[in-house]
Amino acid sequence: MRSPTEHQEADFSEAELGVLAEVWRDPETTQRSLGRRLGISLGLTNHLVRKLVGKGYVRVVKSNWRRRFYAVTPKGMVQKVRLTLGYVGNFLGDYQNVKLILREELSPLALHKESRIAIYGPGDFGELVYLAVRDLGIEEVDVFGVNGAGGASFLGRPVRDVADLAPDGYDRVLVAELVDPEAACARLREAGVPSESIVTFFALPSVARRAASKRDASTAEGE
Repeated sequence: MRSPTEHQEADFSEAELGVLAEVWRDPETTQRSLGRRLGISLGLTNHLVRKLVGKGYVRVVKSNWRRRFYAVTPKGMVQKVRLTLGYVGNFLGDYQNVKLILREELSPLALHKESRIAIYGPGDFGELVYLAVRDLGIEEVDVFGVNGAGGASFLGRPVRDVADLAPDGYDRVLVAELVDPEAACARLREAGVPSESIVTFFALPSVARRAASKRDASTAEGE
């Protein structure tokens, strides 16, 4: 069981990851737009950004005297990858919880037994996505990776090259990438998959929102 200090450190790491991911995604972001996208207060956003700047993970870029932009430094990119891998590892550790959340996120897509699904990402998370899709009774499921994932197999099935993905052959393309889903989406769009057909899971900004909610609850309990 974690101590209160360990909980606080974990909460900050999650919020830190959310900020780094958003700044990396949009180098011209401001604190106000950053806080709005992450669903946290401007004060908390300012606190997080100052911490990240102090650690050398983010640098301030002044365009003029009225406006500041932020950029992730090379050191910050290393930290972003480290935090992302830790988040993914912790998240995938709770198998049943992940399957339940996946089922909830798939439900609004109006999928049915006749739906044809493509999964991009043949890793551990891809296996969970595949099992969640099969739980819906869907049998037409193909798995894709870069260069066919080097000829690897996926639960006994061949992994196909994403370059061979026929956009009009699938009702939805599910992105089973947690470390860098934006890059995966860009690669799929380059392959001709329309944005409205691409589905991602567990967007990282939601990590920061959860961390902010936990921080607010902890503050309320201490008052």
